[in-house]
Amino acid sequence: MTAGSTRKVDVVVVGAGVSGLAAARRLTDAGRSVAVLEARPRVGGRALTGYAGGVPVDEGATLVYPTHHNVFRLARACGVDLYESNSEGRFLLHTNGTTHSFRFGDSRGMRLFAIPALRPPLRAILHLAARWTALPLEPEAMTQLLRAIATLDELAATVPPAAPWTAPDADHLDRRTLGSWLSELVPAPQARRLFEANVAGYLSESTSLLYTLHFLRTWGGIGNLFATPARVYRFHGGAQELARALAAALTDRVILACPVQEIVQRSKGVVVRCADTEFEAKRVIVAIAPSGIRGLRFDPPLPADRVAIQQSWQPVHGRKINIVYDEPFWRQAGLSGSVLTDLDAVPGLLDASPPDGHLGVLAGYLPAERGPADAAERRRTVLAVCTELFGPRAAAPRHYLEKNWQDEPYGHGCEGGLAVGALTTARRLPKTPAGRVHWAGVETADAWMGFLSGAIQAGERAAAEILEAHTAR
Repeated sequence: MTAGSTRKVDVVVVGAGVSGLAAARRLTDAGRSVAVLEARPRVGGRALTGYAGGVPVDEGATLVYPTHHNVFRLARACGVDLYESNSEGRFLLHTNGTTHSFRFGDSRGMRLFAIPALRPPLRAILHLAARWTALPLEPEAMTQLLRAIATLDELAATVPPAAPWTAPDADHLDRRTLGSWLSELVPAPQARRLFEANVAGYLSESTSLLYTLHFLRTWGGIGNLFATPARVYRFHGGAQELARALAAALTDRVILACPVQEIVQRSKGVVVRCADTEFEAKRVIVAIAPSGIRGLRFDPPLPADRVAIQQSWQPVHGRKINIVYDEPFWRQAGLSGSVLTDLDAVPGLLDASPPDGHLGVLAGYLPAERGPADAAERRRTVLAVCTELFGPRAAAPRHYLEKNWQDEPYGHGCEGGLAVGALTTARRLPKTPAGRVHWAGVETADAWMGFLSGAIQAGERAAAEILEAHTAR
């Protein structure tokens, strides 16, 4: 578009992450004209694929579970292929300075619960607990861990999805942080560290306990991840491939390097202003993180309860690492590449190698507040841990990539949650429309917050709201 020009469409979508693109696709399929405005010079949002030795490596969102039907449906429609990530071999659990290995699967050859690269799994511990009585955890620590998980699921089941502030004892739950609750139920340092590793990248210790329960309810509870032996899938070309395919189908409807500055609501429509251009539309979908919305101007101002939600949002920051080797050599030793530790430097790892195994890739998520602050020292520490776990070959990777999401322009954190008191004070969800402004993004998902599946669901839900509003006129 030329500077100073005006374009008229039915709907403007702010943000070309997977959620915003899914919303735009749904609207165009229904015959609506759209413009997708993205501040970055790329699409994908927190789904970002880099390359090392010609192999795509995911630097952000990546994993897909069999229950994430939205992803498989949209991938098929876009002609994007997925493959099952390797989980064969023994799982390593490093705790209290000692590494233990376990082979998952029962006598019938049932597959083991695969382990998320971004979130070291408590599911593995639960699976072990169901089959072994002699885990390398002190009995009291194991008891605390399992009790905390069971209690969280029980409490989450009492939280109404559409109105969490009406849950029994909601005021008390919303005044408590997740961290203070854990201090009571999981005082054993060993168990606490393993639990915290599992929620790293999703929620912080300062997150409201009520919001935590609401978040977990979108998963069906933590236990829903443990209910069946879960396989993990990845995209052949990296997770950003889905966003690229969606954007390609939308053609010139997607406008990059176009940060939105202001959204003006009028009686019969909205005006969305960028630096040199503006868009007139009937409605707008804002598909960026709640903390990112703070930088937008709204005229008239958003309702006070909506502003309270945005101001109370606490983004979580972290780093994604991908360590690339000449081959997945750990498989020769009968190891799956899946690791869970109580170490700050490397909470967990997963085999993220390409399906043909011509290179080996170990991937993991590092919470921003843990491990060495210096990048070079952090790399040395990570490789030292890998060497201890997998042997001397781990000390000399072909490539070492680290993506610090706190440095990402317009990134606004990996995930996050609401501070104490926000839900019971605002008494609204981040997804609740504000006039002609609708909200998407994974933080507004009704199912699977924190995953690509949730991002898709949220985008398509926001699009459906607009289509229903048009029908109701």
